[in-house]
Amino acid sequence: MSEEKKMKILQVYRSEPCESVKKLVEILNRDRDAMEFKLYVGDPNYDNLVEMIFEADQTVCWW
Repeated sequence: MSEEKKMKILQVYRSEPCESVKKLVEILNRDRDAMEFKLYVGDPNYDNLVEMIFEADQTVCWW
């Protein structure tokens, strides 16, 4: 029997997420393969971000 493929979701953060955002992300990530990209940390690798966006089924940006 084949295993069902989970939807891939990418969470992109412009700034450190507050508690409300963390709770929403937790809800959105349920039953999904979740990835995250933090724009506010160091020198972001935008080439990597583009690859992650195309790999994900859904991308959510948090400002």
